Amino acid sequence: MASDFDFFDPEFQKDVHPHFARMREECPMAKVEEPFDWYAVTREKDVRALLHDWKQWTSELGPGLARSGGGVLVSVDPPEHTFDRRLVNRAFTPASLLAMEPQITELIEEIIDGFVEQGEGDFMELLAVPVPLIVIAWLLGLDPDLLQQMRPRADSVIAPNALEQEEMARQMAAEVESEGRDAARSTASRSMSEVQYFLGTIAERRAMHAANEEMPQDTLTALVTAELNGRTLTDDEIIGFMGFLFIAGSATTTQLIGNMIYRLLQNPDQMELVKNNPDLYDTCVEESLRYDAPVNGLFRTAVEDTEFLGVQVPKDTKVLCMFGSANLDPEMWEDPEKFDVTRDYEKLKLHYAFGQGIHYCMGAPLARVEAKVALKLVLERMPNLRLTGEPEEISAPVLHGVETLPVAWDPPSAS
Repeated sequence: MASDFDFFDPEFQKDVHPHFARMREECPMAKVEEPFDWYAVTREKDVRALLHDWKQWTSELGPGLARSGGGVLVSVDPPEHTFDRRLVNRAFTPASLLAMEPQITELIEEIIDGFVEQGEGDFMELLAVPVPLIVIAWLLGLDPDLLQQMRPRADSVIAPNALEQEEMARQMAAEVESEGRDAARSTASRSMSEVQYFLGTIAERRAMHAANEEMPQDTLTALVTAELNGRTLTDDEIIGFMGFLFIAGSATTTQLIGNMIYRLLQNPDQMELVKNNPDLYDTCVEESLRYDAPVNGLFRTAVEDTEFLGVQVPKDTKVLCMFGSANLDPEMWEDPEKFDVTRDYEKLKLHYAFGQGIHYCMGAPLARVEAKVALKLVLERMPNLRLTGEPEEISAPVLHGVETLPVAWDPPSAS
C-alpha cells in the first residue's frame, strides 16, 4: 500500500514516535517510491517474521537502502555467515567484552575528571562521543587520535543527511539497473576506502604471527589468528569487520548513551528511581534501547518475487525492518510510549535495538557495559544534572537520537 511516509524527511527524524504509530495503524507495509520503490514494515510481529526468514529476505545487498559490499557479517547469509560468525566469535566473545568493564570504568572516570569542574557543556561531545570511540580503538589495536580524525568521514558513511543519503541510493539504483548486483557491491565497497589503512596493521600482525612473535592482546590479533577447520579470515573480511565495528559500533553506542541521559532528564521521576536504586541500572539501559532504538531500522532484500502482508514484492526489492517502531508496538508492550525503568527486565531484552535472528548484534554486550558504566558514573559524579537548552536531533535516516545535549551540573568546587 502506498504511503506518504518519508524516511528522509527531517521532521520524521526529529520525532519518530507519532510517525511510527500512524504507520502501524494505517500502513504497516508502507510503500516508498523515492528514490526507487521500497517498503517499510513497522509492526513487531512482521518485523520479527522478516528478520527470522533469511532464506526469503537476504542481507547480501546490505543493511542500508544503498547496496553494500561484502566482508561484513551483516551483509552475508548462511552458510557463509554461519562459518564467518563462528570464526569472528572466537575473537569477539561476550566474556571478553564483559571483561572490559574495569578498563571502561577507568576510562570514563578519567574523561569525567577532565571536564567535571566546567559545570556545563555538551554532554555528547564531553562523554557520549569519546567513550565508544576510544573503546573501539582499544579493540582494534589502533590509535584513538587517528580514529578521532576519521570520525567525520565515518559519520558521512553511516549518517549522511537526507539529501546525501537519497542521492547515494539513487546512484546505487541506477547502477543496479545498468550493471547488476556485482557492480553495486563494488561501488558500495569503495565507500569504505577510508578504512583501507587497516591493511598495513593487518599485514604487520600477520608477519608477527608467522614469526611467532608476541602480539598485542586485542581484537585485531584475535581476528588475524582465528582459525576454524583450517580456514582463516581474509584481509577483506577483517577490514570489513573492523570498518563496520568502527563506523557502526561507536556511533550507535554514542546514541544509546546520549538518548538514555536525555530521557532521564526529561523524566525526573525516573531519574530519581535510578539514582536511588542501582539495581535498576541494567533495566534503565534496556528501557532506553527499547524506547529510543539507536538505529531506526535495517533493510532486507527479497530473494525472489513474493507476497508479504498482501503486497506483491518483486525480487531484489529492499524492505526496511523498523526496529524503533517494533519497540513501540502496543501489541508487544504495555503503555509503550511511557519511558519506564521499572519494566520487567527479561521481557525488555526482547526489544529490537540490536536486531534479532542470525544477525543479532555481536557487540551488544559491550554497548550494554559502556552504557551502564556511563550511567553509574554520571549519576555519581555530575550531581544536579539538568538541561540548559533544547538538544539538536541527529540528521540521519539510519540513526535516532540527539546530536547535541546541552547540560549543566554542580561541579565539585561548588560543594
